[in-house]
Order: sequence, then structure tokens, then C-alpha cells
Amino acid sequence: MSSNTILEQRIAERDQCIAAATAMAESEDFNPQDPTFLDLKTRASELDSRVASLNGLLEQQAAADALDGKMAKATQARQSATAVQTRPSSLGDLFTRSEQFETYRFKGSSGVFTIEDGDLQSRALPTGVADMVAAGLTGTKTMVDTTAPVPPTPLLDACTQIQVSGNAIEFVSWAVKAGSAATVAEKAAKPSVEFGPTVTPGTLDMIAAYTQLTRQMIEDYPAVRSYIDGALRREIAREEEEHAATALAAATLPTATGGGELVAAIRVGIGTVQAAGYMPNAVLLNPADYADMDVAVMGATLLGPTIRQNFWGLTPIASSAQPAGTATVGDFRAGVEHFFRSAISLFVTDSHADTFLTNVFTLLAERRSKTVVVRPAALVECTAGS
Repeated sequence: MSSNTILEQRIAERDQCIAAATAMAESEDFNPQDPTFLDLKTRASELDSRVASLNGLLEQQAAADALDGKMAKATQARQSATAVQTRPSSLGDLFTRSEQFETYRFKGSSGVFTIEDGDLQSRALPTGVADMVAAGLTGTKTMVDTTAPVPPTPLLDACTQIQVSGNAIEFVSWAVKAGSAATVAEKAAKPSVEFGPTVTPGTLDMIAAYTQLTRQMIEDYPAVRSYIDGALRREIAREEEEHAATALAAATLPTATGGGELVAAIRVGIGTVQAAGYMPNAVLLNPADYADMDVAVMGATLLGPTIRQNFWGLTPIASSAQPAGTATVGDFRAGVEHFFRSAISLFVTDSHADTFLTNVFTLLAERRSKTVVVRPAALVECTAGS
């Protein structure tokens, strides 16, 4: 079974769950605590995550297949270029290619070799690419892959990714409003625990960027178009990463202080998150603090630089949005969710303003997304004590 078929099945199953849950919610005797209703919502959310993950993998596979095609074409071009006979560059070169030289056996006599008009040409040194083309430049071109690498988004990679079907979203968080669990004697009445939801409405942010290229540039140098497409995607992803860091910095989080160094405060923060019932997996650091801690840890252990250095087992994430002197420790997978409408979209038009008359194409990249701190208790802001 192909990946596309599996993706279609997951999408269909998710839509069925959403439709069934919607039908139950619209009924007059609807009970929001109905186990069937809750199971449908949970299953729909799980399928959403699987659809998003599979869709991303399929896009990566398509990009890899496209790169394989480019490399195959480059190999074919090099092989074709090798077989092409080049124009003689000198009198000696012209003579060694002649039939008289090839048939000469170094004794007796050979035929007479003459140079006809047009056999050898000389040209003035060109002053630009246009002059070189006008002079008949047909040299072998080198194929270079300029596809931009995957944009670095370590913070978003540590968070939960959720694809949504609309622009308006609601964040629903459940918390204990009254009661608690307790130890009870046999046959004694059990205590109740009452949960209540907190609903926060929101809308996705439009993150976009554009640039312009001439028609001639796109037609003559397709590699430039590929590079610009990749660079625009990187710009969108980089801005989304900054939005996520800003959302964390603006959130009201529990605090922890410990020791005289930030690395000690991070360890206290780990315990604080664990006490809240979560498992911390990463730490968000200001780049300057990250550098200082790296140097301090390496100097203390005398082991020298370490690849993918971590602190107390947490994956470090550097962001300038994190205030210097502090660190955010937590279970980012549980505490932070990144909602997005679709993959990053690319659009091209020659009808922007008067660009049709000037042979200019406008390239636009955009995506609607939003990063939200949904469980503040899963995160803690750490500060070194005095």
C-alpha cells in the first residue's frame, strides 16, 4: 500500500471521527462527558497529528526525488559534453586533428596539409556575459544544486504540530475545579473530582514574504529560481520559530531559582516540572547563556568540545527571544502546540502593479500558523540565585 493511499485513509478516518463527534454535539441530549464523544475527539486529534507527520514526510520524499532527477540530468549533461568535439584552438591543434597527421606512419611522404579560411578563428576578449554569448559561447555548463537545506527550527521540532482545517481556532484546557482524590475505607463513599474547561479563542497568523526576479533571470537561470524558492521557505520557517520563542517569553510560567549558576537553576527547574507531572525534554536558552554554559561545562569536565552538548539530559535550544540570564525548562511536547493550516505555499505572478510591462515576476511565500502555550504547568522559567 502506497504512502499516499495511507494518507488518504487517515484523512478519511479523521473526517469520519469529526463528523460523528459533531453529530453527537448537535443532538439535544448531548453530554460533553460522554465517553464515546471524548474518544472520537481524542482519535480525531491523533489522526490530525499522523496526517501532518505523513504529509511532511511525503513532501520531503518529493523533494528528494526532484534532487535525484537533477543529479541524473547533470550526469547526462556531463557525458554529452564529453562527446562533443570542440573547435580547434591553435594551428598545432588543427594539424594534429587532420587526416594527414593521423595517416602518417613516420616514413615516406604524406599528403599536403592546408589551412582554409574559417578553420581557425580569433576573437577579442569579451567584457561581459552578454558579449560572451554574442561571440558564440557554448562551453559546458556545470550543474549545481542550490536547493536550500531544511530550515533549522529546533524549538518547533520540540513542540506538538497540529494541522487545522480553518483560520479560527479554540484552545480548550481542562483543570480541576473542586474535589480531589483520597484514600477511602471499604464501602465508604468515594470523593468526587469536578473538572471545568477554559476556552480561549484565537486566529492563525499570516506569515509571508515576497521577492522579485526578471523573466529573463527565471528563464535563463532556473537554479536561481530554485534557490529563491528555498530561501523564501526558510524565511517563513525562521519567522515561525521566532513567534514560538516570543509566545514562550510572553507566557506566565512557574518560576524556579537555584544555586549561583544557571546550570544549577536548570536542575531545580527539572524537578519543578517533574513535580507537576510532566517529563522535561528541552531547555530554551539565550545564545549568550548557551555559549557560557557550554564553555563552563567543557572546562569543568576537561573532556573538550562535545557534539550535541546537553545539560542534565535536556536538548538545548538557542533563541534570542529568551531573556539573558534565564532558561525555560519543560515538556515542550505537552506544553506548547504549533497550529498550521497547510504547508508553506509558493505563488508566482507577473501581474503585480506594472510588473507585466517590465518583465518582472513576483514570488510570494506564505503560511498561516500560530504557536500557543497550552499547558503552562509543563514549563518553568529558571533563574540563577545570588
